[in-house]
Amino acid sequence: MASKQRLGEIEILRGMAFAAVVLQHSIAHYSVVPELAMADGTRLTLLLIAAKFAVPAFIFITGLVLFYNYDGELAYGSFIRKRFKDIVVPYLLWSLLYMVLNGILLHQPPFAWLPDMLGFWITGKSSYHLWYIVMIIPMYLLFPLLRSVVRRLDLVIRDNGRRALLAVVGLTVGYEGLLLLRPWLTDMFHAWQVPGLSAYFTIYADRNIVYYLYYFVLGALAGLHITAFLKLLQRLKWPIVISCVIFTLYYAGLVLGGHFPPGPGFGPRFMALILLQPWMALFLVSLVLGVYMLALHIHNTAGIRQKQMWITLSRYSYGGYLAHALMLRYAYAIDDWLFSGWDVTLRTAIVWLLALMLSVALTYALSRLRFGTWLTGIPYRKAR
Repeated sequence: MASKQRLGEIEILRGMAFAAVVLQHSIAHYSVVPELAMADGTRLTLLLIAAKFAVPAFIFITGLVLFYNYDGELAYGSFIRKRFKDIVVPYLLWSLLYMVLNGILLHQPPFAWLPDMLGFWITGKSSYHLWYIVMIIPMYLLFPLLRSVVRRLDLVIRDNGRRALLAVVGLTVGYEGLLLLRPWLTDMFHAWQVPGLSAYFTIYADRNIVYYLYYFVLGALAGLHITAFLKLLQRLKWPIVISCVIFTLYYAGLVLGGHFPPGPGFGPRFMALILLQPWMALFLVSLVLGVYMLALHIHNTAGIRQKQMWITLSRYSYGGYLAHALMLRYAYAIDDWLFSGWDVTLRTAIVWLLALMLSVALTYALSRLRFGTWLTGIPYRKAR
């Protein structure tokens, strides 16, 4: 694999996506507190809508980076060994930790643990945030196949702007059709009861790779033609911005509208913002592209300190992602101790920043230990 110029904006975008994930989960906690007022709910709604780009951005980055870097021969064995060590092993260990913390394994004799451990590792159910890891791992395992398919598509559209546009529109229409058919697919697989496969399209549909490959392929095409992609972003700057504004107003109105029954919090309302919806997918593409432009702007114009902040978040994002659900527990405890009774929006922001800093600090500390690579995915470097 030949060395290529580092894409600085990707590091910034990854750091922003990590921060957005922690913000989403902080908002989820406070969306159901009894003291949540309508004003707080409005602010949290807008923050949540702004943060929805996180998961599609991570997938887009994965496709872009893989196709940008691996344009020659692929040594699949070393490729998979690296991902197993850097991604799978930390996931398995953190998943085990969450199983212990959640009491999943505590009330069973040791010999009864293994089946449960395997089940939770496969499904990512030991903690609410681990679904993403279960979804993304198959993209690495299937990378040779995905690369073959995308390269064939690229041969058809290469150096032909009209064909490229038609291909992206066709992919988008196909993805929209898939999302429209998702309820039917769920019912069909539920009726068929195919061992393993039915669960993948019903109970665990939210982590089904089939429903997220669209963002990966868009990232792959961008990675194959990064210069053309950046020029296209510049040309589409204002349509992307206008699209983001329109969708933000639409989803804010949907969540804040009066058609919801009165309840203790905004939790049920936020279900209107789930990812796997046709209109939401169009919004998410616009939002990812919009945030990509923001990352480019920061990379090109921001000062060293601001760029370094995002780069630091990016470097420790994977370990931080795995750890942040635990760090949120400590942040909630600090909030209950020091900030109870304060404005809910302010408490959400405090918890978000606390959890973000604690996650990065823990990942950094673990990465400095010899065994830390097994928990963070960051190679150990002996201090000089």
